[in-house]
Amino acid sequence: VEGRHGRPIMSGVQLKAVQDLQAQLTKVMEELDHKVFRPQQKAAFQCSIKCTDLRGPQEEMHACLAKCGEPIQRHEAAVMGELQEFQHRVQRCVQQCQDKQATTQDQGKFDKCVSECAVFYQKELASLKPQLMKKR
Repeated sequence: VEGRHGRPIMSGVQLKAVQDLQAQLTKVMEELDHKVFRPQQKAAFQCSIKCTDLRGPQEEMHACLAKCGEPIQRHEAAVMGELQEFQHRVQRCVQQCQDKQATTQDQGKFDKCVSECAVFYQKELASLKPQLMKKR
């Protein structure tokens, strides 16, 4: 997580909470890849193989191939959109911490605030995960 000018906003106090959030996000992404996206990709490849057996014009085969890839493209786009929104919410929380710190110049309060953001969004990610894992 970076601050306004691209500099890391974390110090030792909140680093653990931020690292935990990042690790949880990485774990969710790996689980999505293995349990959802790879099976969808496999199904798209199997579908594509069937398209090559079509006896019609080339346009028919191309339309078939495009249709095979639609489900995974839709799901990946939806997941990426939700994850971007999640990231924006985390950034807004950290921005509020920066705004508070600008008036107090208290690094300890800033660290605590950012840690609280990270802990809160760990819980949010846990509740968002089932929605991300749904096959669409």
